[in-house]
Amino acid sequence: MSRTLFLLLPALVLQAQDPAIPGATEVRPGVFVLRGFPDEGTCAAIKKQHITHVIDLRRDGEANLNCESESVRMQEMGVQYLRYALSKAPPAGDFDFLRSILRDLPRGAKVLLHCSNGNRAAAAICPWLVLDKGMPVEEALRIAKLAGLQLPETEAAVRGYIASKGRA
Repeated sequence: MSRTLFLLLPALVLQAQDPAIPGATEVRPGVFVLRGFPDEGTCAAIKKQHITHVIDLRRDGEANLNCESESVRMQEMGVQYLRYALSKAPPAGDFDFLRSILRDLPRGAKVLLHCSNGNRAAAAICPWLVLDKGMPVEEALRIAKLAGLQLPETEAAVRGYIASKGRA
């Protein structure tokens, strides 16, 4: 029973808190997954929360895709901006790359990942939580689902990648 409560506690805390960034879930201290793109209100919260890096995972042709404008806006706020288009079922190389980006962030950095609805951003963070931060797979998936992971093919890609690295 106590193990179950321990595993559920992070998910309960995520649900109970008012979001520091509207539309975002803080999956670990200083690591946010945003459902959608940063609007003016989100940008104000990014500045207030001292976010240092924004990773945009949207693909060409998605609604509200104006990466040049977003990049300029982030740079004007002193935020590093990276766009890395991610598919609904990312291959292992994409997960490897995103894990390396997250691992290599400077100490004290705060990062916000986003896509059009949170599905891919939540998927991108899940392997990092498990393989680099030591979180149990099911706990990481619960948190990712709270943050926006919703498509079965995306979850299957996450599970397959984690399993290929020896965690199940």
